[in-house]
Amino acid sequence: MNSQYRDYQKSGVILASALDYAATITRPGIKLITIAEKIENFIRNKAARPAFPVNISINEIAAHYSPIIEDASIIPEKSIVKIDAGVSVNGYLTDAARTFVFDEKWEHMSQVAKKALDAALKYVKPNMSVYKIGALIEEIIRKAGFKPVVNLSGHSMFQYSLHGGLAIPNYKVPKNARIDSYYLNPGTAYAIEPFVTTGIGRVNDDKLEAIYRQFRSFKPKAIPTGIKEIYNFISEHFSELPFSWRWVYNEGFSLKEIEIAKKQLLNENIIHGYPVLVEAKKAPVTQFEDTIYIKEDSVEILTRKEKKDD
Repeated sequence: MNSQYRDYQKSGVILASALDYAATITRPGIKLITIAEKIENFIRNKAARPAFPVNISINEIAAHYSPIIEDASIIPEKSIVKIDAGVSVNGYLTDAARTFVFDEKWEHMSQVAKKALDAALKYVKPNMSVYKIGALIEEIIRKAGFKPVVNLSGHSMFQYSLHGGLAIPNYKVPKNARIDSYYLNPGTAYAIEPFVTTGIGRVNDDKLEAIYRQFRSFKPKAIPTGIKEIYNFISEHFSELPFSWRWVYNEGFSLKEIEIAKKQLLNENIIHGYPVLVEAKKAPVTQFEDTIYIKEDSVEILTRKEKKDD
């Protein structure tokens, strides 16, 4: 067993446990920031790192909402809550999501997302075309009377790269739009994540950005004096993966320092913000996601482990 595979396995076991823990603390009336930070600390306490800030996306928000600094929002009554988390072990990443429903009328839509994921996980095999997976997912979702979100997809993952370049669609891609080389390659990890909605099946960018990533660096002599300490902190701790300004705040930097640094770093294109993604018609969305590892002759579901993670 090589070290990369062991790290993927450890990452998946920790993430499966973290999402089981999430299920025990996610309830209407609980602050989103409380849930996110408890899950993130759960991961850190297992000698791993969050691969990205925990996403808590409610109702029509499909993805990319993570609690901001001093976030006062709570889980609403009768809501759909999608918790999407990731774990990094030496840069080897797993990514998984679960939907928690607090209104019975959305339970069926939640189960359809899980059914589509479960079917895809049983169907996948090494060297399979990703387009077969997308066609299966769409068929299950549409037969149930819903629509897949077509501009969100699963993805390949590599060391310190959450989106490794290959997309796994959630719908049947027309043959004339396909790229022949899109296959599940042995030795690679992939996330499969069906999104299900009653809306039109597309998401739009919201104005709000809650998750950021450093994607280029200042030359040492060019770092403005007023933001040098924060920039160096981000560069040292978060240069490889997405981060939340909440994490910077929790290390003792002030809101004023953060706002000044954020503005300048965005203006200089040193960091990039990821918009919150909302269903185009503000219709509710459900999601389930797991990470798989492709072996030469089999597929392992990394984020549904039942063995100890210590």
